[in-house]
Amino acid sequence: MPLMRKNCRRQRNKYVKASSGEHDKKKSGVFGRINFAEKIKKICGIKRIGVVVLLLVCAAGLSAFLCLASVRLYNTAVTSAFFQTKHVDVVGNVRLGKDVILQYSGIREGENSLSVNIADAEKELRRTPWVEEVSIKRLLPDRFVIRLKERMPSFWVHKDGVLYYANERGDAIAPVESANFLSLPTLLIEPGAEEIVPYLARMLKDMQQGVLPIESGVIAQVTVSAAGIVEIYLEDREMRLSIATDDWSGNLARMGVALGDLARRRELQNVRQVRAAGGNVWVLFNKTQQS
Repeated sequence: MPLMRKNCRRQRNKYVKASSGEHDKKKSGVFGRINFAEKIKKICGIKRIGVVVLLLVCAAGLSAFLCLASVRLYNTAVTSAFFQTKHVDVVGNVRLGKDVILQYSGIREGENSLSVNIADAEKELRRTPWVEEVSIKRLLPDRFVIRLKERMPSFWVHKDGVLYYANERGDAIAPVESANFLSLPTLLIEPGAEEIVPYLARMLKDMQQGVLPIESGVIAQVTVSAAGIVEIYLEDREMRLSIATDDWSGNLARMGVALGDLARRRELQNVRQVRAAGGNVWVLFNKTQQS
């Protein structure tokens, strides 16, 4: 049987790999990207340096133009009557008046709002002894909103011979002056009683909630002793209330019941001292009464 001859005809669908040069040429085409770096490289010698210098000069000129335009635009804005401050709202102030706040912050009605540095204004307000937290918001074109939280005084304290307002922890805030006068109890913290100081905040809270049936306005002095006793002196009644901190809630509740019972019996005006400690309450009357 004769051998079959190979078909010598060329295959129609045979793949022939194009050369790299032809591939790049097809890829670039008519709209191929222009490589400026390659173009500059083809420019030799002085021409290449001239092109680079020209590009740098153009970039520098554009930057200078933008800077000058920005400065001119800013100067126009900060002198324009459109951005004149017309409204300043103050929120959260209790003791500080609006005029004092504006004086410390440096914000004034009638001045350009864009010329105010908010960070500096907040910093200046935080330097005042009464301001604990502050935030300033600019509302273009003509309004500012100042929100602050003041330090609230609860006591008077003596420090270096000067009478200061103090917070609920006994930390001095500012000297007592006639311009911001507020009558408060005098606080005395004896040496070694620093661990008892947190009970002052609890005492004020219990008074507000009515657990201890007395008003802060009738308290003349509060003494915190190293023995774990908080003593309250009521000047109008010349009465002392002593509460031990070993069982604060229990002693305070028993103190409240005892004071209520004495008031119903109309004997409260004859009481000199009431002491709650160790689960008991002791009442000391004036000499005309028996304990």
